[in-house]
Amino acid sequence: MLANTASSPWPRTGPQTSFSVRAALRLRLPIIVIATAILACAPAGLSQSIEPAVKSAPMLPPTSKDSAPASEVERLRDEVGQLRAEIERLRSLVEASLKQPDSALRQIDSPSGNDSIRGISETADGPKAVQSAPVNRPAGAQQSPAAAERPPVAVASKAQGGDLAGAGNLLRTDRITIGGYGDFQFRQASISERADGGGTPTFQSTRVVLGIAAVLAEKQNIVFNSEIEYELGSREIDLEQAYVEWKVRPEFGFRGGIIVPAIGRFNTFHDSYLNLTTIRPLINQFIIPTAYRDAGVGVRGRIKLPAKMKLSYEADVLNGMRGEDADGNPTPFSRLLGQSSAAEPGLVAFQAANRRKAVAARLALAPFSGFEFGASAYNGRFNSAGAASQSATILFFDGSYHRGALAINAEYGRSNIVGGGIPRKSPSPPPVDPNNPETIAALAQFVAQRAPGQDGFYVEGAYKFNPPRFARRFDDGAYLAPVFRYEVVRLDRTIPDFYLNRSRTTMGLNLAPSSTVIFKFNYLFNHTFGPAPQVPGSIGGALFGISPLPHADYGKNGFTGSIAYVF
Repeated sequence: MLANTASSPWPRTGPQTSFSVRAALRLRLPIIVIATAILACAPAGLSQSIEPAVKSAPMLPPTSKDSAPASEVERLRDEVGQLRAEIERLRSLVEASLKQPDSALRQIDSPSGNDSIRGISETADGPKAVQSAPVNRPAGAQQSPAAAERPPVAVASKAQGGDLAGAGNLLRTDRITIGGYGDFQFRQASISERADGGGTPTFQSTRVVLGIAAVLAEKQNIVFNSEIEYELGSREIDLEQAYVEWKVRPEFGFRGGIIVPAIGRFNTFHDSYLNLTTIRPLINQFIIPTAYRDAGVGVRGRIKLPAKMKLSYEADVLNGMRGEDADGNPTPFSRLLGQSSAAEPGLVAFQAANRRKAVAARLALAPFSGFEFGASAYNGRFNSAGAASQSATILFFDGSYHRGALAINAEYGRSNIVGGGIPRKSPSPPPVDPNNPETIAALAQFVAQRAPGQDGFYVEGAYKFNPPRFARRFDDGAYLAPVFRYEVVRLDRTIPDFYLNRSRTTMGLNLAPSSTVIFKFNYLFNHTFGPAPQVPGSIGGALFGISPLPHADYGKNGFTGSIAYVF
């Protein structure tokens, strides 16, 4: 026996000693494992408080040749030493990550003023991951480092500069992202969109959209993105976009499928929670179909320039808009409806109307952060195969300025429609006698004909503010915002005093108790450039495309409100 056996904390008598060493080690191993787990999750202060306790754990006592085999004791001592070294290494990693978080998981300022988490940023080798959606926290709450380390998402939301419909909060992993948005509206009798409805005050489930994105090949940066829309109380179910994109580099990406081409700004950022008002701009209802999507392929990218400037581009080859709606009526490109029904998904994504494809492109420059202006164009034939050639050329110019709580957007659009039977300048509309059905029928036939072209613009703005009482009562990201939009659209720009050419002023207030829910209250002041004829009937049912008016109360002022949400 060794001379210091009596002072050892373990009895060392005969054959029981080897068993006692193993038992003692088994008692300490759970403690070491628990300490390791705590160190991996705990803040720096807690890990430092645990460290002395771990270091002060007694070493295994020396043993004698009689009590246990020396080789086994030495092996156990080595294992304990390795566990201590591992704990020390984990502690160092935890402290380093808390003092200097990984640059791949950093906070940025979102447009709404909320915190958002950015995944691994675009590098010279291509975009490895993208931004996630805003992270909502109760007012006054502090964001912990553990909460900040959320996984990067497959495709970023549109609010963060990506393409996902919604915020991606329904499901978010590094491979799959699911989110969506929607809005529920109330409209007075005089308010409609795309000339649908009108004539009666109504509650309307306008749209519910589900966005699904997935990473198909992580190393090659190939992703899938889709948008399924349930519109007008599920009367229409559309596949608004569904494409595969290969993001080779930030400067170049290729995609193919059902896409939303960037013709102007609003066509891309048309989601309800991004729209400042309840009703979409008039030029994005009649000059560009709401929202224009088509089947095709395209390339796009973003190029960094000196002085922090950025240049972005997109070019697409598409099936193109069509001169007939889903029911076979030749209403698109007419004076009454413009292009509102020229791109029904079930048509453009199934079979091209003629042999020639349409093209669309946009070029945008951001000279400094928060400001961007762009120019875009579309050209394509819309006649059916074998019919007289008819084509449309559409030009758009857009600008946006977002800085802090202020947001200003503006767009101008112009279409030129040429081909067989379309005059370069329209004649004056025929006079109407409300008591003479023949004159009403003549006017209806006139407005159903092709227009030589349309044009229009809008300017809108909003300013978000958050009063102290408001901030204490609602979630982080809540705000109040007065909104304003002035817009003009001419469905036949060659007739100066045509009643289908009109202006609209929208005044409203947006109340957002959270960054994911917005209550919108708008009053619309409408003005027609010529007196609207007083005729019976409304658009819809058997009179669709025949009535000379979009709806019974066309041209009158009215109130509309909505609940827009994103998830």
